[in-house]
Amino acid sequence: MNDEALRKRVKLYKAMGFIKNYYELAELLGMTEKSLYNWLGGYFALGYKNKQTLNKIL
Repeated sequence: MNDEALRKRVKLYKAMGFIKNYYELAELLGMTEKSLYNWLGGYFALGYKNKQTLNKIL
């Protein structure tokens, strides 16, 4: 799955209330909250391992 599709899913799940806050999601991915916000803004792409982890979480 590409990064843009993952970004849309994360934002949708947050809007629907399935994700309470981005801090917990960032912690599960082993990154800082600021890094997660930067990824959501499209500043960089996630690595393969983090994409797999995020897919499992979602």
